[in-house]
Amino acid sequence: MEPQVGEVTATVSVGVLLAPPPEELGGWLADAAAFDSAGADAIWVDLPSGTGLDPLAVTAALASLTFRSLLVAALPRSPGGWRADTLATIARLSHGRLALCGEPSAFADLTEGDEGRPDLALFRRLDDGVFERASAGGTPERWMRTASPEGRAAWRVALAEAAERGVGGLLVPAGPRLLDILRNPDARGDRSDLQLAQG
Repeated sequence: MEPQVGEVTATVSVGVLLAPPPEELGGWLADAAAFDSAGADAIWVDLPSGTGLDPLAVTAALASLTFRSLLVAALPRSPGGWRADTLATIARLSHGRLALCGEPSAFADLTEGDEGRPDLALFRRLDDGVFERASAGGTPERWMRTASPEGRAAWRVALAEAAERGVGGLLVPAGPRLLDILRNPDARGDRSDLQLAQG
């Protein structure tokens, strides 16, 4: 029997790409915590250059406010030297939920010498909007960026299509509609008028 359109036949993870943070970080951090509570599988931080923010320090702050989502920090294109104690601290704060994302060359510092370095999940940027990591079984798992869903029916179709293509995760821009869908997947109607940080 063939699956019906909109029927999810395999589990597809949901990653939430956070918008660049404003000057005041409180509301931005609260929005990320709301997505974590709503069931997002991963929260991605990809800071544009010139923000004056360290992506690892911001991820550390998220680690103290979230409890279940994988935290993915996109590395700068030219990251320079990495400090093992910084990564170990964030990995400890997040209880092992830290992952890094970047070009394969950005991981050179992390793969040389394992002393003091925590075991990290590494998402390699393959193309614009396409990422890959090794899954628990060692098979590559592909994550792809997708547009924010227009509603629950469109979201179910997107998940089903991703599962059919063998995509392991979708990376979706943060927004009130996505938060509502994650919190209430079976509800009827659209509550996109809700503020992100509301519980």
